Amino acid sequence: MKKLLTKIAWMVAGLVLACFCAASTHAQADVESDNYPRLNTVPITSESVKVDFQGSFSLPSEVQCHGHKLAPGKYTLMVKTVGNDKMVTLQREGSDVVLHSRPVTPTSVSDQGHSAVLVRHGPGPGTHTLEGVYVEILKLVLFLDESGHTKPIDKMFASVIRVPIS
Repeated sequence: MKKLLTKIAWMVAGLVLACFCAASTHAQADVESDNYPRLNTVPITSESVKVDFQGSFSLPSEVQCHGHKLAPGKYTLMVKTVGNDKMVTLQREGSDVVLHSRPVTPTSVSDQGHSAVLVRHGPGPGTHTLEGVYVEILKLVLFLDESGHTKPIDKMFASVIRVPIS
């Protein structure tokens, strides 16, 4: 019985020692990883992003868009092409709001005038929704949020205000 307990104690001690020795060699590899060759890595190339349009505008009151509340003030707007999609980025005081858009040909929407942000009254009383962007250079209307005219009462009182982009 005594020999069996001695064998078990030596086995446990050997296993503990093996576990601690293996961990120390992995720690060195993590700390000084530049000393080890990397044979199976490839540099990551990001998808090309092309800025199609950039301008600025000022919101006179609080506006919502896709769950984001945009405070009144000056914003920078960028329309980018990412792959086949158009992305709209709104920047204000160091924070970015990136919105997916649905492009529409301007024949179905009034394209009179210069580039503008389209702000709609609704949903509900006293609220406004940033519904879309008209970009004159691209001859393109980008719908961002169509929730401003989903209720029948909003459709009756809804009006679109064009906030010019400079």
